[in-house]
Amino acid sequence: MKEFTIEELSKYDGKQMDKIYVVHDRKVYDVTDSISWDMGEHYGHEGGLDLTEQMGEAPHEDEIFEGYEVVGTLVD
Repeated sequence: MKEFTIEELSKYDGKQMDKIYVVHDRKVYDVTDSISWDMGEHYGHEGGLDLTEQMGEAPHEDEIFEGYEVVGTLVD
């Protein structure tokens, strides 16, 4: 499985690259095909970032990521 630094992850924001990746609990998810992520944005949140801490504000639980492919892990 690919390891991403936060700098590498930031390129997958739906703007610099066509792919949109986000992190939750160190897992990197590909949300590119989600209708909820338009042009790299999802209700004020941006692709290419670690969303772990922002999940507390979300109207849904962590299970939202279950339908998405894990493409890597976040490393320091």
